[in-house]
Amino acid sequence: GGAPGDLISHIEAVHHAYLYRELPDLVALATKVRGAHGDAHPELATVQEIVRRLQDDLVPHMRKEDLVLFPAIRALEEGPSTFGFGTIANPIAVMTAEHETVGAALKQLRAVTGGYTVPDDACTSYRVLYQRLGELETDTHIHVLEENSVLFPAARELEAGYLSATV
Repeated sequence: GGAPGDLISHIEAVHHAYLYRELPDLVALATKVRGAHGDAHPELATVQEIVRRLQDDLVPHMRKEDLVLFPAIRALEEGPSTFGFGTIANPIAVMTAEHETVGAALKQLRAVTGGYTVPDDACTSYRVLYQRLGELETDTHIHVLEENSVLFPAARELEAGYLSATV
């Protein structure tokens, strides 16, 4: 695989940029659709609540990555580094736990929407909301996989290499 810094650039440019842009729009759209169809489709209240929770969870999560964890990983690429938070495994553990929370919310969203299946009486906004929620789920699963399975292990390995070299 490529260098961790290259993967960070990809995650920030592709996945983080997408979520920063998409989440406020989805909150607004979910609110609008609930207002129009919430009486006939009470599950839209849950959809709106989950979408707002995803925004409340993901935005500060990504900021911590952009401002703290990712710069720390880039520093490790340059050479041995020490951080105010101890080992890189500490913020990685926090981010991984937060990924679990987001995964659970996406699972709940998929369940409550019946796999993003719109009812027959759905208007265009309703259809667009479910389509975009499906896209959000797919993109976020890829995003989290890239971090949990590729970036984070690479960062721990870099740090471990320096630690073993100094013994």
